[in-house]
This record gives sequence, C-alpha cells and structure tokens, in this order.
Amino acid sequence: MATSRAIAAIKRTKVVEAVAAGATYDEAAEQAGYASRSGAYKALWRALGDRAAEAVDEHRAIELARLDALQAALWERAMTGDVKAAGMVLRIIEQRTRLLGLDKPTVGCATQTLVMSPAESAVWKETQGRETGKPRPRGVSTG
Repeated sequence: MATSRAIAAIKRTKVVEAVAAGATYDEAAEQAGYASRSGAYKALWRALGDRAAEAVDEHRAIELARLDALQAALWERAMTGDVKAAGMVLRIIEQRTRLLGLDKPTVGCATQTLVMSPAESAVWKETQGRETGKPRPRGVSTG
C-alpha cells in the first residue's frame, strides 16, 4: 500500500516538473506514465493541493513569468497600432488579473450613505463632539 502511494507521489512530482518546464498535459502524462492528459491534470492539482500554498505560489509565479514574457514580446507592436497584438495583450492582462485574483470583489470596501432627520443629525453631532473633545452646543442635554 505504501509503495503504491510512493509511486503515485513520484508520478505527481514528474507531472509538476514537466508542466513547470512548459510541457502540455499530454506530454506530462506521457513523461509521468499516465494514460491520458486528464490523469496528468488531476495529478498536477492533487500535487498542488498536497504542497499547499507553497506549490500554488510557485506555479503562479511560473505562469506570471510566462505572461510577462508574452506581453513583452507583443508590447511594441501593440503600442504602435497593431490591433491584433493589442487584443492579445489585453487577453494576457485579463489572464494575469484572474491569476492574481484581482477580478474578485474586495471584501470590506462597501460604503453606505446615511440619511438623518434634523433631530438625528443634532444627536450625531453631539456624539461626535463628545468623542473628539469639542464642546457640546448650548442647550443640548447629555441625557
């Protein structure tokens, strides 16, 4: 039982190394001894899960470097009016945005508008004066 787990771990490692080196899932499957590309795909993600955040960060860094290289190669053409190159650069930027999670909403950035009656506003102003050390307006009781 332990032997089959060790073999599976070795195969997963081979897939990770192959994909990191630029192999397709078909090529990684062949190199690691999987029957199909889906086996290599599943092995990669299992390996990444096993190695947790470190492996994910490593894989993300590799993909970011690839995106940077592609964008650098197309940048000059895109900036001089090549519409096809500009479209490709935009797709690269979108992919980078997804990879970094920048396309997801940020938690805790909601704002609210508070509407108060004049009486509520007076109470709020009194409370703010107390918190900041400013004197309260005359005629307003402390309750």
